[in-house]
Amino acid sequence: SENTVKYHMRNILQKLGVQNRTEAVTQAIRAGLLDPDPSP
Repeated sequence: SENTVKYHMRNILQKLGVQNRTEAVTQAIRAGLLDPDPSP
């Protein structure tokens, strides 16, 4: 359900030490886990 997703997202963000999804993505890019330019 929607509340389950919110619960899990809140826990994930807390474990990452970030406030929102944007900060989580930024952290992942800096760590080399995501490519900011996914074009081939």
